Amino acid sequence: MFLMSFGTAFPWADDRTDDISGTQILIPKIYTIYNISMDETAATSRRASLAALRKAERIALDKLFRKIIREEDQARLPELSPGQITEIVSGIEIANEKSSHVRYMADFTVHFSRAKIYNFLSVLQIPFAETLSNGVSILTLLEKDGATILWEKNNDWRKAWEAYDTVNNLVPVRIIAPSLAHRMAITAWQAKNGDISLLQKFAEQKNIRHLYVMNARVIYDFSHNKNMIELVIIGNDGNKTVHKNIVVEGATVTETGRDELSELYNEAIKKATYWLDNRWKEKVMIHFDSSSHLTVDIHFNQSEDWFEIKKRLENISLIRNMVIKRMTTHKAMVEMEHSGDVEQITLALDQKDLELVRDEPALTDPADNMKIQNRDPSVRHSWILTLKK
Repeated sequence: MFLMSFGTAFPWADDRTDDISGTQILIPKIYTIYNISMDETAATSRRASLAALRKAERIALDKLFRKIIREEDQARLPELSPGQITEIVSGIEIANEKSSHVRYMADFTVHFSRAKIYNFLSVLQIPFAETLSNGVSILTLLEKDGATILWEKNNDWRKAWEAYDTVNNLVPVRIIAPSLAHRMAITAWQAKNGDISLLQKFAEQKNIRHLYVMNARVIYDFSHNKNMIELVIIGNDGNKTVHKNIVVEGATVTETGRDELSELYNEAIKKATYWLDNRWKEKVMIHFDSSSHLTVDIHFNQSEDWFEIKKRLENISLIRNMVIKRMTTHKAMVEMEHSGDVEQITLALDQKDLELVRDEPALTDPADNMKIQNRDPSVRHSWILTLKK
């Protein structure tokens, strides 16, 4: 545990970077939860600050579990005491502190210990995901008051996405901004119709791997005197899903005849981001009863490539252990132990632009091919790993 002193922020230099305008950009990390804003009042400023700290840790842990485990497994989590939560926290950053004699306000970033979270969930036998997706890009399409808008300045749905905090999600989200080139490439009606070939073409032109149309249709519900949203998600992979009757509990029409649409948009964004996260979780979920060993030949052209590959492998949490057995100027043979199955580790490697393929001999004799097909599946295969260029 880092010792903590209020007014001091512990530096985690690799959590942030600056864009070309100098604006600080947060880098998503599995075991880091950002942007926990607290405002506490107590008999003294110190008591208020301690209360804010404890609440920030608990909120951060709730957000972490929402991110890495399935919704149906969250009911299996025991209630932890403040001391138990502090025990699995590895560090805290504090920013924007303000205080008076009885009040304390600050923004917290909470870092959790990967080893302690892993041990905690392993005892409960709760599977979890600890591989971040490379992220997706979205088109924010809004249907409201009879209009269908995509690139227009009055697209409040896009503004809601831009203001929403997605840095703590398993799947980072990039909102495609309006531009003349984008307007020429796809219209609101084309996005609404979900033409897969057109979406794929747009994605290829913009070098986007995963593209989704987030179509929010605002509907007035006369029976309950409130607005609701029907959310249609269309992917360039042909996947389509619909979330109907999204509402904000307790919200009613104001005197001006309008709902608090910002809350409604946020509720729809929660649905969308949770859907994205859950799709990814199913692909990379770690089950404690499954682990594998691979013999991997790492191919590289120069020493700089080897150091880059090694660095990326060390940042893949699925890899439990890696032992270098033999090394030459252009190849390293490695024994790799990892969580999950081969498909999961291949997907995790792909997120780091590393390609893993099975090293199969090129055989032309039908008898030899038959031997390969009938060999014992428990026998370890050799694999080749290379750095994507």
